Amino acid sequence: MQLTFEPDQSPSAITGIDGQRLRVGERWIDTSFWVSARALHPWTPRTVETISAEHLQELLAAGPEVILLGTGARPRLLPPALQAVVLQQRCGLECMSNDAAARTFNVLLGDGRAVLAAFVI
Repeated sequence: MQLTFEPDQSPSAITGIDGQRLRVGERWIDTSFWVSARALHPWTPRTVETISAEHLQELLAAGPEVILLGTGARPRLLPPALQAVVLQQRCGLECMSNDAAARTFNVLLGDGRAVLAAFVI
C-alpha cells in the first residue's frame, strides 16, 4: 500500500503556532480569535476567566457541530454553567491547549466536519 501525504490546502487551516500567536494560512494572529471553514473573526475574551455566555453564543451562531476551545499554553475547563450553554444547543465542546486545539481543528477540517476553533491569546 502506498501512502501519499496531502497537506490541507484550506485557507482556514492552522499552519503555525509559536506559543504567543497562531498562523492561519499565511497570516500570524496574536490576539484571541475564532476560525471555521468559512470564517475568521477576532474574539473578545483575553483569558478563560473572561469568557461569558454571550461569547459562547457568538460561536454557536456560526453553526458548528463542535467547538474546540484553545485555552492557552495548558488545558483549562470552563465552569459547568458555561459548558451547559454549548451542550444545550447540541454542540460538542472540547477545551484544550492552543496547540492541541490547532492540531485537532486541522484534522476535523480536513474531514469536512463543521468545526469551529476559538483561541484565547
